[in-house]
Amino acid sequence: MLASAIIPAAGSGKRFGEKKQLKELNGRPLIHYTLIPFLESPAINDIIIAAQKKDFAKIASVVDSISTEKKVKIIEGGDTRQSSIYNALAQTNSNIDYICVHDAARPFVSKELIEKLINELKSCNAVTVGHKSSDTLKECSDGVVTRTIDRKKIWQVQTPQAFAKEVVMNAYELAKKQNIFATDDSSLAEKAGYQVKIINDSSINFKITTQEDWIMAEALLRLKKNV
Repeated sequence: MLASAIIPAAGSGKRFGEKKQLKELNGRPLIHYTLIPFLESPAINDIIIAAQKKDFAKIASVVDSISTEKKVKIIEGGDTRQSSIYNALAQTNSNIDYICVHDAARPFVSKELIEKLINELKSCNAVTVGHKSSDTLKECSDGVVTRTIDRKKIWQVQTPQAFAKEVVMNAYELAKKQNIFATDDSSLAEKAGYQVKIINDSSINFKITTQEDWIMAEALLRLKKNV
C-alpha cells in the first residue's frame, strides 16, 4: 500500500512569533527532521510540500541536502492550512489510492508510525493518530467552569492522518462548497459522513507551536544525538 504524503508548510508562524518551518533547529531547518521519516518510509510513494512561493528555493535546498530518489514536489500553498492541502490534493499522483497528511511542525514523527497508520487503511477509509487525555478537562464560559468533561472519552488528535484518496478528496470538495472549516483533515472527513478510526500513539510527536515547544525540541534532539 503506497501513499502520497502531503506536508502543509505555508504557515506564517503567528502564534510562534516567526516562521518556524525553515528556522534552524540544532543546525538543520525544522522541516528537514519532518521530511526524513517520509523519505525513508517504503509506504510513501512521493511527497507534496505546500509552501509560500518565496520559500520554494529554501525548501528545495533542504530536499536536495537529503539523499533520496523519492519524488518531492513543492507547490504553492494557500492562506490557510486547509486551502494549502486543497491545493496539494489537486497535484497528487492519479495512480495513488492513499493520502497521508502531516504537519510540517511535528518533527518527531517516526517511520514506524507512518507505516502503522497507512497499514490501518486495509480495514478502514480514514484513520488518525492520537492519545487519550490524561488531564482533567473543563468547559468554561467567561472564565468560569461550566462543567467537567469525562476524560475517558476524550482523545488528543495529532498527525499523521491517512485516508483513501477518494475520501479525503470528497471531504475537501464538500468543505469548499459548504464553507466548512476545520483544524484537521479527519474533522472534514467526519463532516462528509465518513467514519474515522483512531489509533493510540505514545511516542513523542508534539507540534511545535510556542517558543517553549522549540526549547523542548532542541533538548530532545540533543538527547537523541547523545544516545
